[in-house]
Amino acid sequence: MVSRGAQRLYLGSALANLYLFAVLMGTASAMAESDVALLTNFPTAALLVKTLAWPGTIGTAVLAVAMWYFWYSVDQSNWTKKSLWFLVLFLGPMLGPLLYYFFAYRRHRALDGRTS
Repeated sequence: MVSRGAQRLYLGSALANLYLFAVLMGTASAMAESDVALLTNFPTAALLVKTLAWPGTIGTAVLAVAMWYFWYSVDQSNWTKKSLWFLVLFLGPMLGPLLYYFFAYRRHRALDGRTS
């Protein structure tokens, strides 16, 4: 959970999460600007979006599981702070773990030991 390899994996997962957010926002804006339903009328566009979304989906899943596990097992904060982070993590698989990663995991004192 706190090794350098795990930290690199979680950073890559967080970047993949941001990438997925960009793909989804780009797809939504393209569909809003077009006059036709983009993904239903153009199967190649649907295939492209699905292909582009896979790395972000995998990264989002890895980050969500890792941040929930870190919150549950490693984070020894007081109950008020931990319950607030529970609410943030509960926001959803995309936004909650990403916020927890950048604002709680990366600043946690357990990462100062940095074992390999």
